[in-house]
Amino acid sequence: MSMRVFTLLMLLISIPVAATATELQEATFKNGVKLIVEEDHSAPVAMVQVWLKVGGRDEVPGKTGLAHVFEHMMFKGSKKLAAGEYSKRIAAMGGNDNAFTTTDYTAYFETVPAARVNEVLGMESERFANLALRDKDFQKEIRVIMEERRMRTDDDPNSHMFEELSAVSLRLHPYRNPVIGWMQDLRKLTIQDVRAFYKKHYVPGNATVVVVGDVDFDQVKKTVAATFGRIKARPVGTRFNPVEPEPYGPKRVVVKLPAQLPMLAVTIPVPVWQPGKNDKSVAALAVATQILSGGRSARLQRELVDEQRRAFSAGAGYDPFGMGLDLWYVYGMLGPKQTTAAFEKSLWALLGDMATHPVAAAPLAAAKRNMIASEVFAQDSLYLRAKEIGRMEVSGIGAEHRDDWLKAISNVTAADVQAAVARWLKRDRSTTGILVPEVKS
Repeated sequence: MSMRVFTLLMLLISIPVAATATELQEATFKNGVKLIVEEDHSAPVAMVQVWLKVGGRDEVPGKTGLAHVFEHMMFKGSKKLAAGEYSKRIAAMGGNDNAFTTTDYTAYFETVPAARVNEVLGMESERFANLALRDKDFQKEIRVIMEERRMRTDDDPNSHMFEELSAVSLRLHPYRNPVIGWMQDLRKLTIQDVRAFYKKHYVPGNATVVVVGDVDFDQVKKTVAATFGRIKARPVGTRFNPVEPEPYGPKRVVVKLPAQLPMLAVTIPVPVWQPGKNDKSVAALAVATQILSGGRSARLQRELVDEQRRAFSAGAGYDPFGMGLDLWYVYGMLGPKQTTAAFEKSLWALLGDMATHPVAAAPLAAAKRNMIASEVFAQDSLYLRAKEIGRMEVSGIGAEHRDDWLKAISNVTAADVQAAVARWLKRDRSTTGILVPEVKS
C-alpha cells in the first residue's frame, strides 16, 4: 500500500494523520515542457497522458470549437505517422488510446504495456510537433463534429436547454460558450484557422506529460528529454481568464424546443479552489452539493422527488477545479402532472433551509465519507490517478495539492456548509432556465 492510499484511508475513517509526501516526481525542460511521474510497480502497465493548457476558453468569438477540432485532427497523421497509424500501433501493442477536450484543457491518453512507454512518448511528441493538418482531413472531420453536435446538443432538448442557460448565465467568462462550438462557427472554420490555432497553442510551454505506472522516473525523464524536450521553444500566450461581474439580480430564460416533458435548471457562478486561500468555503460548497445530490438518500432525491413528488429526477453539480469560477447547477426533470413553479418553490425552500439551519451530523459525515471513499477507490485506476494529476496541474491548482483537497473536505463542519450555502447559493445570484415542450401544430 502506498503512503498516499494509506493517508486517504486514514482520512476515510477519520483518524488524524501527519502530512505525507505526494509521491510525485517532476522535471521541467528548457523549452517549457513539464513532466510528472507517479511510479506504481504493482502491474506491468502504464498510463501516458499529454495535457495541453488550451481549451474552449482560448478561442476567440466567431471561432468556437477549434480546441475540440484538435481532438480529431491529432489522429489524422503527422510527418512520420500516417493517418490512423498512431491508434493502430497502440492497439497492436495491446493498449488503447483516446482524448478529450474541455473549456480549460485538452488531453491525449494511452494505456499501454510499461515496456512500450518510450515508444509511445516518441509518437506523442512526433504528432505534437509535426501534425499534418491536411485540408481534406479537416473537411471530413468538421462534418463529423457538426454531426456530433447535432446528436448531442441540437437534437437533445435537455442538453440544448443547458447550453442556452450557460450562455445567459455569464457575461464575460468563456464558460458561456460550448466546447464543441456554436454551429454557425463550425460551418465557417477553415484549415487556415486550424493551422493558426495549432501554431499559437501547441507549444512546448503549454504541455505537461503525466506518466503513472510501472516506470522508472529517471528513464522516463531521459525519454521525454529526447522527445518533447527537443521541440523548439515558442512563446506562450497569456490565457483568457476574466473576472466575471457579480450578478445584479436573478435572471430567467425560457427555451421552447420539441420535447416530451419540461425541465427546470438553475445555475449560479461560484468560486473554484485556490489552495491556501479559500479551502474552507469551497470544500464546504462541495460537501453541500454532495448532501444535495450524492445518491438515493441525498436531499434533492429524498425530499423533492420521493416525498414531495415535485419531479421524477433531480440533481446538482459543482466542479471546484476550474479556472476563475464554476457554474454550480441544480435541475429537476418533471413529469406530466408536475409543474416548474412547484419544483422551483420547493427547491428554494430547501436551499433556504440549508442556509439557515446547520446540516445534521449524520448526513454531513456520510457526505464527507463518500467523497473521500470515491478518491480512495479511484486509486485503483491509473487513468483516474493521472487525470487528477493532469487537471490540477494545467488548471493552475498544482498537482502537489491533490491531498490537500481531501484534507479540506475532512475538516468541513456543519457551520461551514451553512455559511457556504448562505453566501453563494442565493436566488439573487441565479439564472433559471425553463424548458417548455413545444407543441407543433
